[in-house]
Amino acid sequence: MKLEKLFFATVLSGLAFTACVDNDDKSEWNDGSQPISFTSSIKGVNTRAVDSKWTAGDKIGVFMKATSGDLASAIAVNKQHATDANGNVSAVDADNALYYPTDGSSVDFIAYYPYTASLTGNVYKVNVADQSKPENIDLLYSNNATGFAKGTANKPQLQFAHQLSQIVFNITKDATVPSLNGLTVTFEGMNTTADFALANGTLSNVGAAAKIAAVVDETAATAKTIVLPTAALADVKVVFNLNGKTFTADYPQKELLTGRKYTHNVKLSDSNGQPVIVMDAATIEDWITVPGGDIDVDFGDGTDVPEPSEVVVLDESFNAGQGAFTIDNKDLGGMNFVWAHKVFESVGYMKASGYYNNTANACESWLVSPNVDLSKATKATLTFMHCDNNSKVDLAARQTVMTLWATEVATEQWEQIAIPTYGAGTDYVYVSSGDIDLSKYAGKSMKFAFKYVCNGDFSATWQIQNVKVVADAGEGGGTVDPDPEPDPTPGANLLTNPGFEDWTEKLPTAWNNDYNTGEIVKSTDIKHGGNNALRQTSSTETEKVQQEIAIEAGKTYKISYWFLDNDTKASSRYWCAMVGADGKAITDINSQIQQKDYSKDNAEWQHVEITFTAPANTVKMRYEVRTYKASATALGGYIYYDDFELTEVVK
Repeated sequence: MKLEKLFFATVLSGLAFTACVDNDDKSEWNDGSQPISFTSSIKGVNTRAVDSKWTAGDKIGVFMKATSGDLASAIAVNKQHATDANGNVSAVDADNALYYPTDGSSVDFIAYYPYTASLTGNVYKVNVADQSKPENIDLLYSNNATGFAKGTANKPQLQFAHQLSQIVFNITKDATVPSLNGLTVTFEGMNTTADFALANGTLSNVGAAAKIAAVVDETAATAKTIVLPTAALADVKVVFNLNGKTFTADYPQKELLTGRKYTHNVKLSDSNGQPVIVMDAATIEDWITVPGGDIDVDFGDGTDVPEPSEVVVLDESFNAGQGAFTIDNKDLGGMNFVWAHKVFESVGYMKASGYYNNTANACESWLVSPNVDLSKATKATLTFMHCDNNSKVDLAARQTVMTLWATEVATEQWEQIAIPTYGAGTDYVYVSSGDIDLSKYAGKSMKFAFKYVCNGDFSATWQIQNVKVVADAGEGGGTVDPDPEPDPTPGANLLTNPGFEDWTEKLPTAWNNDYNTGEIVKSTDIKHGGNNALRQTSSTETEKVQQEIAIEAGKTYKISYWFLDNDTKASSRYWCAMVGADGKAITDINSQIQQKDYSKDNAEWQHVEITFTAPANTVKMRYEVRTYKASATALGGYIYYDDFELTEVVK
């Protein structure tokens, strides 16, 4: 069900009652003007749980309330809209159209899917016990459209986000399993019911642990389940049943987060081998990246034993850091780095990008493996997970800038090796590289490298994780650590409340009101990580968000943050300052920490990272970003900020 560019063509008027909720008008607001129309989107890839587009007749509930008012006193309550086959959305009858108040007062909109007339007050009752129609339980929620009034030029955009979690098993089998016909997959020990508060988008009263039968598609070889987000999972079992044989496995994930999709590769076998469910860090943009784990599954009569024919000689997830990999910067193109270790939602990865200061910078950098000892092996295979975004659609062009190379350690004669599979190039959906044969290096010590190039034309973002080399039957000697000088690594985040998770009445905790003007709003639907982001509105004056932190002169620090500028009426730039003991600004490094150029519109979150050394006499810094209007008449646009960092760079 594709949610991109949907229009709420609410061409009807009036109000009606729905069961269990008060649907009376709270004001005189229908003056015969045109009804409110909306655009709509969903965070990330625009899909619902089942299909890639809306289905005719899908129903959505919409509320309209006074800006900053309580949902309990909403002007319009639970107005039902329905989609057509082309994705247009309109009121289902004359009683469900929406109009702005005639007095010019501003309003906010809250919307959810799937629609129900049986709300309890403003609480949506969630029940995932019945998975037979996943589209009926895939709860979507929007509360971003705020501050609109009669005469507003722009249509409100309802930006939906998934409120539950999804688990997907991709199933393969070997020759011992003739068919998947009759396979069932059941979760035991998971809660199935909860209350979802439409006022603030939170789940409560979770309970009713029961069996949940996954939806098994034998043709597509998948099993899919929509489940409740859970902070601490315990004693959850997965029961596989095929051809009268049952295997019960512990589900390894310890938490299920809102809007996350957990994908596992499942291999079925009817022997005493080692079929496993491998929980990859699979990613799609509407259901966000999570870490994985393993489950051993055996339909045979024996116990699980290690596969005797293979041994892992290199296994680097990058969860804990760069590991023994090194970075060889051939040309930084004026930047501080190209490859860097990153962590998102507790999942680590290595990331390469030539995009800096809104420019694609010509550069070349290699991420080089430690030496891999294949001296006793007769064959070996390399695999890894990767994704690339902001790339050219043309695969051939992408294959020239993100490549794999290998060499014998003794000769240092690098040669390119083909990567069998690339991602879409337009998202952060991790895909497996496919099996890459390293048998040419059997009997030798070798190493390989991920080569990233930005030619100045376009700058792809390449992310890599879960790199593994497997050799035959214990005959690899493992990796050879040359014990290089460690690269600089960041220390603890020095900022308080860096992800804007805690808020006072009007501001995130620890962010100083003395330097903030204009509207600052907690954003729960549009965010980069965690539960919240900060949204700032451009106005007639420069808007600021800042925090002051004690630092030490002579030490090196790293500034890092994410922002979303997808609005033609606003732009952003960083504008930090060094401060001395006398309270006066120290301007020695202003060119490094005060951005010259304004941000450019981009539908994707953009990352800023700056390294600087605090000049003499510095006792603190002002960590500040600014939001600007596009022109004297183009203001009222939004910039979103999230995941701020200030860390000391230490050896």
